[in-house]
Amino acid sequence: MLLSILLSFMSFSADSTIKTTELNEVVVRVFEQKKSAFSSPDAIAILNAQDLTRTNNTSFVTSLNMQAGVRMEERSPGSYRMAIRGSALRAPFGVRNVKVYWNQMPLTDAGNNTYLALIDPDFFNELTIIKGPSGGIYGAGTGGVMLFNSPNATQKKIIHQQVANSLGGYKQSWDLQTNGHRVYASYWNQEGYRKQSDINKQWLSYEYHKELGRNTQLDVITYFGRVTYQTPGGLTLKQFQADPRQARPAAGAFLSAADQKATFRLQTLGVGVQLTSRWNEHWSATSNRSAQLNLIENPTIRNYEIRKELNFSSRNVIHFKNDDLSVDGGLEFQTGIFDSQTFGNKKGTKDTLQLTQNTTLQNASLFLQGEYKINNSWNLTLAGSYNQFWTEFIGNEGIFSPRIALLHHITPRQNLVVKVVHGYSPPSLGEIRPSTGIINRSLRAEKGWNKEVSWRGKSKFLQWNLSVYQFDLNETIVIRRAADGSEYFDNVGRTRQQGIELSHVWKIGQNLELTNAETIQNFRFVNYQIAGKNFSGNRLTGTSPFQHASTVSYAISPWIRWHMQYTYTDKIYLNDANTDQLPAVHLWNSKVEYQRGKWNVWLSAENIGDTMYTSGPDLNALGGRYYNTSAGRNFSLGLKLLFN
Repeated sequence: MLLSILLSFMSFSADSTIKTTELNEVVVRVFEQKKSAFSSPDAIAILNAQDLTRTNNTSFVTSLNMQAGVRMEERSPGSYRMAIRGSALRAPFGVRNVKVYWNQMPLTDAGNNTYLALIDPDFFNELTIIKGPSGGIYGAGTGGVMLFNSPNATQKKIIHQQVANSLGGYKQSWDLQTNGHRVYASYWNQEGYRKQSDINKQWLSYEYHKELGRNTQLDVITYFGRVTYQTPGGLTLKQFQADPRQARPAAGAFLSAADQKATFRLQTLGVGVQLTSRWNEHWSATSNRSAQLNLIENPTIRNYEIRKELNFSSRNVIHFKNDDLSVDGGLEFQTGIFDSQTFGNKKGTKDTLQLTQNTTLQNASLFLQGEYKINNSWNLTLAGSYNQFWTEFIGNEGIFSPRIALLHHITPRQNLVVKVVHGYSPPSLGEIRPSTGIINRSLRAEKGWNKEVSWRGKSKFLQWNLSVYQFDLNETIVIRRAADGSEYFDNVGRTRQQGIELSHVWKIGQNLELTNAETIQNFRFVNYQIAGKNFSGNRLTGTSPFQHASTVSYAISPWIRWHMQYTYTDKIYLNDANTDQLPAVHLWNSKVEYQRGKWNVWLSAENIGDTMYTSGPDLNALGGRYYNTSAGRNFSLGLKLLFN
């Protein structure tokens, strides 16, 4: 399949008789420079506002799963995992080992965790995804980076949206923008497909953008969010087949998820300030400060946890640029105070105090990056960062991570990139202090080298991006399960992650656009022996050998547009022994929208084939409780009004 597509690329030319319109090349700010997916030395995916809400306006799952090398999993509404090139191996729940920024300010806390359930797809006008390690430019991490951006609100407009779902959900949002001020408020309540899987979410934010003279820009963000989602728990295969909509039933000494009122409750309050200054035609600087407070209550089947997490972040970058050379150097620093109390859970009520754990984490990245235009055909990028991570549990660890890339313009419309980058990812707080309640003081940071070659091209109607990579990772962190089902984490030696990613967009005429994304992953344990068992050579837990995604967008008339999406996910390995697997899944989603003047009305359908499947399995689950049933066929009706 890949070969046939590559041959078709080479056969296309600008003189094709097919009537086409030229595709736009989108430029974003990534790695502290303005780049497009074509000109960047790194593998990136760019999603605009339309891409983020192509068929779903309440969740990122559908839009992100259309990208090569990216997989977002939903265990239940609100409980998400992100896998960029297999990086969800470490996350039983939540988003770990993927750094997330909003308007260049970190949403990821000092403990390497991001509460992605708080934010909405229609809140942003752009998302850039960086695949694989970044060499420390965005701090420590091997999974990748997500850069969210919201509009500057320079125009006066009011956007009101309402969405109703056939499962019993309702969302409403207001977006007010004027003269650099933006206020966004949203409410979403969704009845779950399974018992004990409802979600309720509120969000209120204020953004301010101001030009202070000709050379200085001020940006401010403040936000408050509250999300509560129930957690139904994993099912065995027998339970999944008998009644896929049930919550985890009682077993042995443990009550059911419903009886224990298993729920995750989060309240967050944040503020960030950024100042951008242009000193002269060559020099400029960016500096930001942000703070975030998270208050969490989490009754589970086994216990009742209360957490208070206070985080502070700063990022300072100085830029130099002339005709042939650009240099960016800076420092990112984060510190977090994490207090936790664990109680017994008596049917959703706090019982006896079992454990108190308080700690402070700090991490810092000092980085320098240079890009030199050797001539019209060659560009060289050299970068390096020194990263440090400190916690009282495992002490201080520091490491240098270099990044080298060479870009060759084969023709003005094709280029070839060769890149070598080092990745470093310390254990997150959730891995050092897992749900077993036992501090893991021996856990070590992951470290590895990623080697990658990319071939990119564009014509008036076609854009493509092909990447081939190998990531050799040492001290890989994986999830394991204790006898009571609680998780803990171990370093398992080495893994080798080999992959091929191909994406292309083809625009035919004014009315039809086709996109394709294919991912091949040969991810394996190289050296993994534990408790007398040898898993060396097995595929990485939670990964799929092959994924395919296609989107067709067709303008039926100037006001009516139809979107159809198809995804295929090959089998997923559920345990380290590779003895249990999720079967392959085919999914179809569709959306028809009418947009004219101030009106935008749409009807969308998800899982059209009513496939019974699991989007986010529990890996290495005790007793084979892998299965978290995803929603069956469901429909959404939406209305958006624009006043300006």
